[in-house]
Amino acid sequence: LNKTQQQDPSTIKNLHPQHQALLKLVAQTAQDDEAIKIEPAKNVVSETITTLGKTSVLAWDGFIEFVRFVGETTVTLGSLLIHPTKIRFMSVARHVRETGLAAIPIVSLIAFLISIVLAYQGASQLRRFGAEIFTIDMVAISVLREMGVLLTAIMIAGRSGSAFTAEIGMMKVNEEVDAMRLIGVNPFEILVLPRLLALMLTLPLLTFIADLMALAGGAIVSYSLINIGFDQYIERVHQAIGMNDFLVGMIKAPIFAFFIAVVGCMRGMQVSGSAESIGRQTTASVVQSIFLVLLLDALFSVLFTKLGI
Repeated sequence: LNKTQQQDPSTIKNLHPQHQALLKLVAQTAQDDEAIKIEPAKNVVSETITTLGKTSVLAWDGFIEFVRFVGETTVTLGSLLIHPTKIRFMSVARHVRETGLAAIPIVSLIAFLISIVLAYQGASQLRRFGAEIFTIDMVAISVLREMGVLLTAIMIAGRSGSAFTAEIGMMKVNEEVDAMRLIGVNPFEILVLPRLLALMLTLPLLTFIADLMALAGGAIVSYSLINIGFDQYIERVHQAIGMNDFLVGMIKAPIFAFFIAVVGCMRGMQVSGSAESIGRQTTASVVQSIFLVLLLDALFSVLFTKLGI
């Protein structure tokens, strides 16, 4: 097209009317100086600093919200312990069944398989030095102090923590939480505390079961791989571990449960009213719960090492 044809598309011959209208619209747009805007070149450094600042602000706001939620949960829990008649035992029992009894099979299976992996890998390495017998020590100590409670907490964070977020989030979408506040009912007493108490009861129980299943897996590997009978295995376990090793893992369990329940319920309360928000908050709940469990486990390891426990 020449310049004249660009300004007046009607001069083009044998052009379809729809195409002629399109060319006329393009010509008018090209003549409109305000319609064509050249985007300025992006400053990578400026955009990086802006993104970093926004992320930092969001992270700080999330930390403040987490501290506030933990404080409100602790205050409500203290109030219920002072007045135990306010505790909804039926709701607690339901969540104990859902978060504890229903999780026994998967937790037992994971602990059993992990102990077999640890025993096989440990025995293959210790055989080089003729110290296969110490495979039992390695499995027993690592399971009771770290792996049993850690794997159980991670499983519960992915299983029960996400369920807490989805359940409360759906109630938030349906405006049931707002209805509770409207009639003067504290949502923390109805939604958060029963789940928190149930998880703090069930996670130590699941940890104990995971420890037993892991020791059973170690016994099977010891019998099949290094020819140690079950009587010898039990005797060696008694020699290798003490009550402190067992208590170290059990002490962590209710603390892990507290933070898993808090994060799950907090994320459920933060649902903004759509299915997409439920999915986003559920994902964030699982990720943050696992991160907190690993962080707390690392802090406990340093603390117990400093105390010589």
